[in-house]
Amino acid sequence: MKNLRSFWFLCGLLFICSATVAASTRASGSPFQGTPVINAPCAVGNYPASPFLFYIPTTGKRPIRWEAHGLPEGLTLDANTGIISGTVFRKGEYTVTLTARNELGTTTQKLAIRIGDDLLLTPPMGWNSWNTFGHHLTEELVLQTADAMVENGMRDLGYSYINIDDYWQLPDRGADGHIQIDKTKFPRGIKYVADYLHERGFKLGIYSDAADKTCGGVCGSYGFEETDAKDFADWGVDLLKYDYCNAPAGQAEAMERYAKMGRALKATGRSIVFSICEWGQREPWKWAKQVGGHYWRVSGDISDMWNKEATEMGGLRGIMNILEINAPLSDYASPSGWNDPDMLVVGIGGKSMTNGHGASGGCTLEQYKSHFSLWCMMASPLLCGNDVRQMNDSISGILLNPDLIAINQDILGKQAERVIRSDYYDIWVKPLADGRKAVACFNRATSPVDVELNDKTAKDLSLEQVYDIETKNVLQPEGKMFVRLAPYQCKVFVCGKVGR
Repeated sequence: MKNLRSFWFLCGLLFICSATVAASTRASGSPFQGTPVINAPCAVGNYPASPFLFYIPTTGKRPIRWEAHGLPEGLTLDANTGIISGTVFRKGEYTVTLTARNELGTTTQKLAIRIGDDLLLTPPMGWNSWNTFGHHLTEELVLQTADAMVENGMRDLGYSYINIDDYWQLPDRGADGHIQIDKTKFPRGIKYVADYLHERGFKLGIYSDAADKTCGGVCGSYGFEETDAKDFADWGVDLLKYDYCNAPAGQAEAMERYAKMGRALKATGRSIVFSICEWGQREPWKWAKQVGGHYWRVSGDISDMWNKEATEMGGLRGIMNILEINAPLSDYASPSGWNDPDMLVVGIGGKSMTNGHGASGGCTLEQYKSHFSLWCMMASPLLCGNDVRQMNDSISGILLNPDLIAINQDILGKQAERVIRSDYYDIWVKPLADGRKAVACFNRATSPVDVELNDKTAKDLSLEQVYDIETKNVLQPEGKMFVRLAPYQCKVFVCGKVGR
C-alpha cells in the first residue's frame, strides 16, 4: 500500500511540476519586476513531528501577498512574508495550492509536501562560506550574506540553505563534553544565527568532521556524535556537512563513522540534511543513502580553475576534472539522494581566501556559465561559494537563471547522461518530469565548433519544438538543427512538447 501511495504521489508531482520551465521564463530580468512567478522547488520533504519551514520563492514586483490552500494540519502561512511554518505530526502526502499576487497580477502553483522519511526531494540550493572565505568566517558575514540573498533575489529563485563551513568552533572540546563555539567569531552563538535565518525563510547548515579534528584542526565530532547532533538540533541547524579529514582510510570504517552520525541526527527528530563529504574515495554513491546521507561528494575539493588534476589524495581539482568523475554516476542520483560534484565557484574570480582557489585568477565568464549549466543538468547541489554581497550583473545573471534552475530542480530527479563525447564537444540529455528533455551542447575545445542535433542524438528525443534557454526563443526545426558553440560554451535547450 505504501508503494502504491508513493506511485500516485509521484504522478501528482509530475502533473504539478509539468510547466515549471515554461513558467520560469517569465521571471527573466530583475527578480523584483512584473507579475508574480512562483519558482522551484515545487516539492519538499520533512520528518513528522519536526519543525517545518518553507519560504515560497517568488519573483515579481513587491509588495506580494501569498495564500496557501490545502496545508496539512499544523502548518500555517504568513501571508506577508511567504513563509510556511509549523509542525505536522502525521505522515502523509499533501498537495497545496499556492497563490501569489501583486498589483500587476496573480499566479498559482502547486506545492507537494511529503511528511515521512525523505528530505531533499530536489537538490539543495544555497551558499557555503568555504570557497571564498575559508577560516575568515564570522557571524557578521553570515548575517550579511542572508540579507544580500534577500535583496539580490537569490532567495526568490530557491536558494534556501546558508551553510557555515569549518572554523566556527574552538580547537578543543569543552570540559562538559560539548563542542565549543568560537565566540570571537560568533559572539551571539549559533542559535542566534539560526533564528535570524529562519525568520527570513532560510535554513542553516553547519560543519563537522568524523574525527577528533576537522580539516582545519579544530574540534571534530568523533566519539561525541549523539552529543553534537543534539546540540545542532537544539540550535536549530537544518543541515550538517560531515567531512573526513584525520579519519581511517578504509571504506568500512568510513561507513561506520558516517552511520553513527546519521543515526544520531535522525534520533534528534529534527529534519537535518546529512551531507557526506569523504571526497569520493570510497565510492559513497554506493552506500551513502544507507547510512543516512542525502548527498555525497564524488571528488576532492573544487578549485576556481577550469582544468586542474589533483596532486594529492583529496586535493583540489578543476571544473572539467570533476565533471569527468561525475559523468558516469547518473544512475546513483534520485530524489533524496544526490551526487555532489562540489560547490559552485561561479563569480569567485580568483578572490578567495582559501588556499588554491585564487592561484589562477579564476575562470572566464564563459567558463562560469558552462560550469553552472552543467551542474544544473547533472542535478547537482547548487551551493554558491562566491561573495554574494557584491555580485556584478554578469554573475547574477548566471546564478539567477530561472530556466536552468528549473531544470536542476525538476521533480523527476534525473541526472543528465552524456550521450555523445566527441574529440571536441559533449551532448548531455536530462529527462524532465513533463516528458520533455533538456539537452546541453558543450564545447570543451579552445576553438568554435558546430554541433548537429537530430532525432537520433538520443533515444526518444523530439525536435518538434525546441526552447532555447539562451535566447528564450521557441524553435521548430525540421528534424535537425545546428548549434554554433564558442570556445568552452554550453548551450541548453528544452526539446519536445509537454506530455510527449
